Amino acid sequence: MIFKLDAGEVQKADIIFMNLDGRVPDEGACVELGLAYGCGKRCHGFKTDTRSIELGMDLNPMIAGCMTRIFKNYDGDKLIEEIRQYLSESDL
Repeated sequence: MIFKLDAGEVQKADIIFMNLDGRVPDEGACVELGLAYGCGKRCHGFKTDTRSIELGMDLNPMIAGCMTRIFKNYDGDKLIEEIRQYLSESDL
């Protein structure tokens, strides 16, 4: 039930923004990303923490490969401003 509802919402979306924070991205968000990418949606990610970098890891290439753009800024306020500027300059 939850999966079908969530998958339907992903299909209705024009664009996906995925939170990439954490040691690894959330499993459910990864499924949503795969669904969105498979439907031809523009997929963007954002990362504000350094946990994976501190462990010497970067994003899984299967996740990064789905992304149109990944915003990485460890200052949350600067990240929001960067995304805001991107959205104002982009034809979404």
